[in-house]
Amino acid sequence: MQLSKVVGAILNDLSEAQDLANEYSSQLSYKYKKNQLVDNHENVLSNFQVPSAVLSEINLDLKFIIKDINLDGFTLDVEQTQKNCDIKAVKIIKHLIKEIHQSQELKITQNMIPRELIIRLKTSLAQDLFALCHKVFLTGNDVAESEVQKILTDRLDDELLKWNSIQTLLEKSDVNDPDEVKRVGERRKKIREYCQSSVRKETQNNDLQTMIQKIQGSPKTDVIVSPIALSKVAPETIQSLRITAKYNDHRWTISTAESTLS
Repeated sequence: MQLSKVVGAILNDLSEAQDLANEYSSQLSYKYKKNQLVDNHENVLSNFQVPSAVLSEINLDLKFIIKDINLDGFTLDVEQTQKNCDIKAVKIIKHLIKEIHQSQELKITQNMIPRELIIRLKTSLAQDLFALCHKVFLTGNDVAESEVQKILTDRLDDELLKWNSIQTLLEKSDVNDPDEVKRVGERRKKIREYCQSSVRKETQNNDLQTMIQKIQGSPKTDVIVSPIALSKVAPETIQSLRITAKYNDHRWTISTAESTLS
């Protein structure tokens, strides 16, 4: 594995950890909400600030063996890859909206899917596509077509069902009416089917790989970081990359990196 990809994956995981921490704090905010009664009593938690976690700096000592130096290294063309993801997201959403409007069963009118929702769907989908492309580039492993389709279908399904007009359409006017419950269930199922077909149509034949654009980069160091492999070699052949990563302006950056013999 390339050393740059190992370091990049670490930064990516740190950003994901921060995102998970932020998401959990957001969920806790409801628990700490002011003017909220809990079991008919004043919510005492409203007197406290919502807990949040911020990891501002981390020091790593990465052990590795140099396997090879690749002089024909490539790096991810972020701008072009993002453009490709944007274009693909537009195609998927265009197909989805067309199918939904043509559906006789859903009866979703054009004003129920306004421009604001379409932009939100395109943005969310493009972000997920880029994240998948970035993952593939960093790890060097292909993501299964079925996995790509499931991730994107879940995203579309989730975003659509959150929209007020769609939520209203799916509300059960009478939860005790079996026909009404069945009708709502069928509408939910149909929306997901349209999401699946739209994604499937536009993500076949290894499309993810074709969206990834690379540009010539500097030489890459191919390394081995497996603990099992490291335990079998002479200690003097193991190198150490000491990294200090800092969280500034909502992103992780390498502030210092020093390569030394162990």
